[in-house]
Amino acid sequence: MTVFEGHTVEAAIAAGLKQLQTTRDQVNTKVIANPKKGFLGLGKRLAQVEITVKPVATPVAPSQPAAVSKKAVVKPKMPQSSKPKAKAPVKPKAAVKASPKPAKVVETPQRTDAEIAERQAANEQAVRDLSAYLLEVVKQLGIPADLDVDFGNRYATLNFDTAKQGLLIGKHGRTINALQDLAQVYMNHHGASHVNVVLDVDDYRERRAETLKRLAESTAREAVATGKQVFLDPMPSFERKLIHAELADNNHVTTFSEGRDPHRAVVVASRK
Repeated sequence: MTVFEGHTVEAAIAAGLKQLQTTRDQVNTKVIANPKKGFLGLGKRLAQVEITVKPVATPVAPSQPAAVSKKAVVKPKMPQSSKPKAKAPVKPKAAVKASPKPAKVVETPQRTDAEIAERQAANEQAVRDLSAYLLEVVKQLGIPADLDVDFGNRYATLNFDTAKQGLLIGKHGRTINALQDLAQVYMNHHGASHVNVVLDVDDYRERRAETLKRLAESTAREAVATGKQVFLDPMPSFERKLIHAELADNNHVTTFSEGRDPHRAVVVASRK
């Protein structure tokens, strides 16, 4: 029996089926809690479902007949002649190969329902504390804002609602990216390093992704036309990955990164 969470009951069930690597007809499901939005994202509750894998009947292996030992064949003694018989040459025994040792199976300890619930409660509290911390940081920057929190088992998306969107985003997203790095460090420090934090404001992440895709295509055309390497501006790792992924199937150019963070940048070069 395991409890899974999701934005909806169906999403929670789908997450459970994926983790358990099973299908809907092989489990029993029970809704523990329905989703709740909360106020300004805080106090939000995800849907919780209890999933129990149905027992599978184990086929009984047919009993094998006991091995029958071969009886030694006793040959009648022949009368001994006066002449001694020559002894037959002794054949060397075949070497017996040692059977390989069975591989050692390491069992991963499974968490109890109480441990899972305790971890989820600790993660939720860490996200609440992070929200209060970030609101205080942007307030000190002169940016009054509210936060809407979307929180799951391994992610937390914090969406700012503010009239000073440009000031919060910064040039090429430098301010919002710096705050996102700060938020991830905060979560790591509070024992929730497995929770991936994303900060957003006014759908900036979606608009930025579209901009980077267009930039990748135009840079590829420039590299092919000039035959020279084209260096892009330094970007955080998740934006560099988007550029690499966008041009991965392009047969005319190749991409790689150079430099050290925070000055690491994507380089686009034509294939020779």
